[in-house]
Amino acid sequence: MKKYLHTCIVLVLFAAGTLSAMAQSTVSVTSNELKRKGNTVSIDATIRIPGDIVKSKEFLTLTPVLEAESQKMGLPSILINGKNRDKVYHREIALNNLEDEPRFVVLVAPEQDEHVVEYKTTIPWEDWMHSARFVLDPNLCGCGNESKGNPILIANNILQRPDKRYEPQPTYAYVKPEVETRKERAEVGTAYLDFQVGRYQILPDFRNNAVELGKIRSTIETVINDKDITPVGIFLKGFASPEGSYKSNATLADNRTKALRNYIMQQYRQFALNFFTLDSQPEDWDGFKARVEADMNVPSRASVMDIINSSDEPDVKERKLRALDGGAPYKYVLAEHFPPLRRTEYRIDYTVRGFSVEEGREIIKTRPQHLSLDEMFAVANTYQPGSAEYNNVFEVAVRMFPEDQVANLNAANIAISKKDYAAARNYLTKAGNSIQAVHSRGVLNLLEGNLDEAEKLLTQAQNGGVREAAANLEQLRKKREDNALFAGFDQ
Repeated sequence: MKKYLHTCIVLVLFAAGTLSAMAQSTVSVTSNELKRKGNTVSIDATIRIPGDIVKSKEFLTLTPVLEAESQKMGLPSILINGKNRDKVYHREIALNNLEDEPRFVVLVAPEQDEHVVEYKTTIPWEDWMHSARFVLDPNLCGCGNESKGNPILIANNILQRPDKRYEPQPTYAYVKPEVETRKERAEVGTAYLDFQVGRYQILPDFRNNAVELGKIRSTIETVINDKDITPVGIFLKGFASPEGSYKSNATLADNRTKALRNYIMQQYRQFALNFFTLDSQPEDWDGFKARVEADMNVPSRASVMDIINSSDEPDVKERKLRALDGGAPYKYVLAEHFPPLRRTEYRIDYTVRGFSVEEGREIIKTRPQHLSLDEMFAVANTYQPGSAEYNNVFEVAVRMFPEDQVANLNAANIAISKKDYAAARNYLTKAGNSIQAVHSRGVLNLLEGNLDEAEKLLTQAQNGGVREAAANLEQLRKKREDNALFAGFDQ
């Protein structure tokens, strides 16, 4: 009958580093990998075993064990035989007298100063392993005694793929706009007034003039009836179409502009003559060109464009248009494109008083154009950052000031926080190259996964004094770790 090789000695305390009264060496373990990969667990540990750890007649068993509260699993062990014990062990194996447990490796002490065992194996994954820790369980035997030492902890848990990826939580750097000491605003519009041929007297009931004049009065009254506004001037510019001679059109454009000024002065007696600034353009060939470019139905369109783009005098251009292809193109543009060119553009300039934060909270809902960027910024800061009200203020600001760099930068931050990265990129094209804009571009690259570019930009921002950059660089570090973690599971 086969026998088990079991004779044991005194208690061994690995935690204290003592194996026996004669041996003061300790076993050390480094966990290289303990990771779940699909339906398996990959185990990789380096175990260092001193050569003098057992006496000649002793043997030491080191058993890696996965253990949880409900269950445990022992793995193939490492057997370290003393010199004499090893002879006995191999003699019993040769005689087929020994039914030994599965071994990872069998070593002899003290053949060398230290044994280094690269313990690598793969085992099937089981659900109970979610909470398992990994230990090395020692068992020292000899001289008829057996003693189990304290387990050596290898790893507290099996590394598992997280349920979701790490999402950086960036910190944003908003910029306070400069104070607008004088808030200058304007209401603009275009009036398409109809005049009798060759005349410049305004007839309120002629064709569509009642509607067009009503538009002008409505714009003016919007300004003069607002107690927060002070009108400072009205600008009028009249245009004529290319029909007729340039000289006569110059006279018509000028006189029709003056006629509109006189009409406004009659309607609003508070406006003196010097309140108006007048300009005129006899023939709007640029406007005509834009309309023909947009209309693919213009007869002989290419030839019409050649005439428009030529360096000829305006009257020569018109004669060529009249003569082109029997007059068909001229007849078309005379009906479709010349009438809209006869117009008057108007602008009413005014200033707006300053507002308190409390007033601004209400005005931004109804007349946001009356607020300056710095007033809007003050309003935003009365709300919780990230709230709908807070975000809305910056979105209103960029609508009111679409070309302002600070407005675009702050709006980009809002868009990034809402994960609207396309809008953020668009805003950042208008945000300039301030160090805060560099920072926002870094944040956008971080969230889009362009970590190398993000690190370059955020580092630049940190060096430039943007205090929020440090927190975002830490977020970037965590994201890199997360990427490395997931990449490890994919290998």
